[in-house]
Amino acid sequence: DFFFYSLVYDPQQKTLLADKGEIRVGNRYQADITDLLKEGEDDGRDQSKLETKVWEAFNPLVDKQIDQFLVVARSVGTFARALDCSSSVRQPSLHMSAAAASRDITLFHAMDTLHKNVYDISKAISALVPQGGPVLCRDEMEEWSASEANLFEEALEKYGKDFTDIQQDFLPWKSLTSIIEYYYMWKTTDRYVQQ
Repeated sequence: DFFFYSLVYDPQQKTLLADKGEIRVGNRYQADITDLLKEGEDDGRDQSKLETKVWEAFNPLVDKQIDQFLVVARSVGTFARALDCSSSVRQPSLHMSAAAASRDITLFHAMDTLHKNVYDISKAISALVPQGGPVLCRDEMEEWSASEANLFEEALEKYGKDFTDIQQDFLPWKSLTSIIEYYYMWKTTDRYVQQ
């Protein structure tokens, strides 16, 4: 068994603190693993309804090439934010734009683009910068306004993690998916740690 602790650095106390979560140990929290199938044995599931592979671990690229492609993708993301008028209002500095372009959504999109272009870096770069201009990827942290974030925190205080009630009473214009995605990103912010 493996257990990981997530700690957060508190600059005021100059120490590591446990993130508000805790590790769940015990039978209620463990997965039931079914027996391994023998080669050629069918488990009866409809193969068309199973997962879709989004990354090939044994692709023709070496790690250095993938890392270099991700640097290009972050640069394209920063450039896309510089061209986007609404981004310049939300991210007024190049430093903030670069930080936003380094978020997971940009990297996920870059890796997905690389996979869809069969790990051909030149084709993948062309897909990141199509004829109409560079692709701009935003996550929920960028899509929410400060007032929406405040409403969310107020709702979370009132309802806890009952996202359906949060949506109905506080953020009816947001999808449930959007609220849940925002919650898990919000948990990584300083605002969460300070609560």
